[in-house]
Amino acid sequence: MNIYGNSEPRRLVAQMIKKNREPHSIVIHGEKGLGKKTLAKWISAALLCEKQSGEPCGLCKSCRMIFDDCHPDVVTAKSNANGNYIVDDSIRPIVSDAAVAPSEGRMKVYIIPDLDMSVNTAVQAQNILLKLIEEPPEHTAIILTARSKEIFLSTIISRVLSLGVTSVSEAESTRCLTEKYPEVPPREIAESVSAGRGNIGRCEEYLGKTAFRSGVLIARELCSAVVGNNEYAVLKALFAADGKKAVLREGVSLFAEIVRDSAVFRLGGDREKSVSCDREGAKRLSETLSAERAVRLYDLLCEYVNRIDANCNLSLTMNSLAGQICRIIG
Repeated sequence: MNIYGNSEPRRLVAQMIKKNREPHSIVIHGEKGLGKKTLAKWISAALLCEKQSGEPCGLCKSCRMIFDDCHPDVVTAKSNANGNYIVDDSIRPIVSDAAVAPSEGRMKVYIIPDLDMSVNTAVQAQNILLKLIEEPPEHTAIILTARSKEIFLSTIISRVLSLGVTSVSEAESTRCLTEKYPEVPPREIAESVSAGRGNIGRCEEYLGKTAFRSGVLIARELCSAVVGNNEYAVLKALFAADGKKAVLREGVSLFAEIVRDSAVFRLGGDREKSVSCDREGAKRLSETLSAERAVRLYDLLCEYVNRIDANCNLSLTMNSLAGQICRIIG
């Protein structure tokens, strides 16, 4: 199992296992695409590896089954099509099953990914899991993932090992993608790394020509339009989403990241430490917008992401957003 980055969380978990202090309740948090599910699988393998060295050996029966997603003692909860967990179908059964001894390994591991996507039932699910997290059986471990630990109840956070995932270097991204996609030309790999920065998941989405790739193009066009103070170009860039909510949301969110970078640069931050999909655009924007205007624009973009999520009329939303952007930069 090749795993890139997140060396500190892995080191911490490995040390705990070596000292026979296995973590039984874990929260993994961080931006989408940074490897939360991969880290959860790695921890599962480390806990169940037959060699018990603190890290998965990758060779024993247990490791191989986990890497092939067929280990009977590693259970991943399933959400519905909207990302919500139906608690009676996916959460309560975990609590009931946790008391039962493992069938193959020395422990049972339950993974509940993307809890933040379960907008309607996240709090209910946590309340149901609380007792299990407070007093987990010795043979049980539970791993929850989310983009931010802010969505977790304080009673949960105070009782878990909290692990934050971080981005990797662009060199690591390039190496990972080159190994994983040997058929992809180096130029396209380089493009995906430039768009995704240290987020390998984003890099892969760019290669897959998903909403993220379309969003990158929109964000870069918006950046150029704002730098040129061109109202028509702003509106044109937004309408390039072609009425697709996911693409528009991605484009506005990614442009917000560019604006955030520009504010950091304007205030003297390191221009080489960009996290957005357009480092050069952020540099140009920092020379155009004051820090105060950049912050106002960033807040505006975040507000409109929320409007898009609330299913507002997309056409009206785009026209309104274009007008608001031009008022700030005008």
